Amino acid sequence: MNSVSEILVQGFSQHLLEDGKSPKTIESYTGDVVGFLAYLGKMGVDFGGEMRRFHITNYRNHLVESGYEA
Repeated sequence: MNSVSEILVQGFSQHLLEDGKSPKTIESYTGDVVGFLAYLGKMGVDFGGEMRRFHITNYRNHLVESGYEA
């Protein structure tokens, strides 16, 4: 993960904490984000903080094809 991604994940985690989410929820949500960012990295996408529908749709399809629930 690049430094921008790490900063975004840390910020997201902090936001969830401040929003009163439980530690397990924070772990789950940030784990999902890290998985998404890892997928983008494997696909050669350098994530700079801007979400693109194309990437989200491809990731969702990848998860479904891997046997995960959307």
